[in-house]
Amino acid sequence: MVSKKTKIVVSFLTVFFLGLAIMQAQKGQAIPAQNVEMLDISIIFNDQVDHQFLNRIGAQMKYEFQTFPGVSIKLPSSALAAVKNNPFIKTWEYNQPVYLLEDSLDWGIDRIDAERVWGGSEDAVDVTTSVAGNNVKVAVIDTGIDYTHPDLAPIYAGGYDFVNGDDDPLDDHYHGTHCAGTVAAADDEPNALSGSLVGAAPQVSLYAVKVLDSQGSGTADGVAAGIDWAAANGMHVASLSLGASSPSSVIETAGQNAYAAGVLLVAASGNDGAAVGYPAAYPEFIAVGATDSSDNIASFSNYGPELEISAPGVSILSTTPTYLEGRGPFNPSPNYDTLSGTSMATPHVSGVAALVYSADLTQTNGDVRNVLTSTAEDLGASGWDQYFGYGLVDAEAAVAAVDGGSSGDTTPPAQVTGLTATAVSSSQIDLSWDANTESDLSYYKIYRDGNYIADSTTNSYSDTGLTAETTYTYEVSAVDTSGNEGQKSDSVSATTESSGSTTGTMYVSAIDMWVSRTRGPWKDISITVSVVDGNGNALGGVTVYLDLQLPDGSIVSYTGTTDSNGQVTFVYQKGSSGTYTATVTGLAKSGYTYDSSSNVETSETLNA
Repeated sequence: MVSKKTKIVVSFLTVFFLGLAIMQAQKGQAIPAQNVEMLDISIIFNDQVDHQFLNRIGAQMKYEFQTFPGVSIKLPSSALAAVKNNPFIKTWEYNQPVYLLEDSLDWGIDRIDAERVWGGSEDAVDVTTSVAGNNVKVAVIDTGIDYTHPDLAPIYAGGYDFVNGDDDPLDDHYHGTHCAGTVAAADDEPNALSGSLVGAAPQVSLYAVKVLDSQGSGTADGVAAGIDWAAANGMHVASLSLGASSPSSVIETAGQNAYAAGVLLVAASGNDGAAVGYPAAYPEFIAVGATDSSDNIASFSNYGPELEISAPGVSILSTTPTYLEGRGPFNPSPNYDTLSGTSMATPHVSGVAALVYSADLTQTNGDVRNVLTSTAEDLGASGWDQYFGYGLVDAEAAVAAVDGGSSGDTTPPAQVTGLTATAVSSSQIDLSWDANTESDLSYYKIYRDGNYIADSTTNSYSDTGLTAETTYTYEVSAVDTSGNEGQKSDSVSATTESSGSTTGTMYVSAIDMWVSRTRGPWKDISITVSVVDGNGNALGGVTVYLDLQLPDGSIVSYTGTTDSNGQVTFVYQKGSSGTYTATVTGLAKSGYTYDSSSNVETSETLNA
């Protein structure tokens, strides 16, 4: 994983926005002296949060995560060394900026046939069936919601504002309200405004989780707190029309825990016309692409191996706040307006997911995910492809698959073979197995000690957050596109390492820098750090801390984890011409000591 403490400069037409989570410091924390440089970071502990340690180093608590042992804090820069050297800390990162998926400024609901589910016929505008999202909890993690809007007030059920630290997540932007209307604008006659709309699932329980401020900007810890809230409060679906180009371990961990808790996570792929962004690229999230009214992939829609499904995202009409003119470059009108982006595609998928849950609330998030992909209308190349994923989400077909109409395929995939489990640290075990060859294979289910814990669309999985010196037993099964689950693999076991054991030394064997991309006056600077053990063998699973000095003298800090080849690559995007200097400031891996005196090089300079 790579995290970045720097403002990401992006075109307002196609970028990610996320919101800054400004949370009140808890009482009882040590307060550092004035004029001390304070760092904004997140920490994930191996087993449990060490509050005494945090007090000793003068940390100011912003948020303590509820579903995993992590915190978001501010602390004096002089205390960072204590964090880096604490063996009971699994990982830490700067709270990087992340962005709301701003949009390029209703046929969409009709195109996915949602109205045929809750209205019983083509072009219906009134709810006439019992499958309309009833009893399903959907959280829109965004800028908040105008819960006074007549189309949203009937289905608004609550939420939380992580920007202002209260339970009033009123939208002071417009983006969250627009997304919420696509998910669930209610059938609200006779109280409707002129131009009233009906969303994909108009009878859900709608929750607003405000993690983005009035400018649509902020940091990863706020988004992680919103995901954590969704898991702790029993949401069925969390809809995230937001993202960033760089990964974040705190968002990843929050997503892993939320998915394991049963939350279906739906996220926008991004609007750069490039690689799928984060958190959509994580396997726990459904990455959503955008299509236009002619079923073409939108020019701005991100794509790649993580892209799972598509939905309408061009010129989407939905709700906007009733009490203010919109913010940002598009300045939407009050009440209703048209926007474009994968932000707009994502709530279509979230709404259909709510309909599928509504048809059968006993389903798991993995079941619903499989239904969405197996019933999608195939677009582009036959079968899955990197631009449309499995195709366009289809509400009518998805609900029919749950509510009585199925493909008739009852043959399960073959038993998974070749499963291995390898302990890589005191808190992580890596699994791998032979890939199944069925043409209709959808995903794999992972079991730990007999309990289902996660899905994987590849033939590997990293189980994190484990207890040191503990033996865990695993099994894996394959699931096809009709939902048939094959026989579980033979079980294998592995024991996590001791949190205090030392098995050797490690050092930096190489730092390579190059210009990986040029866009007009801008340059992308790539830095690859290679790490080996004391015997010179490539060492995976090492957390690398790196500072990059920019041509203007400012510093950008990164953290990342080496792969099985002992390498991790960091990318600084849209840099100017000049001299860049990369310096490794630390290495960390359970059981290993960083021997900086053996480094082949600690810094590298590039004139770009």
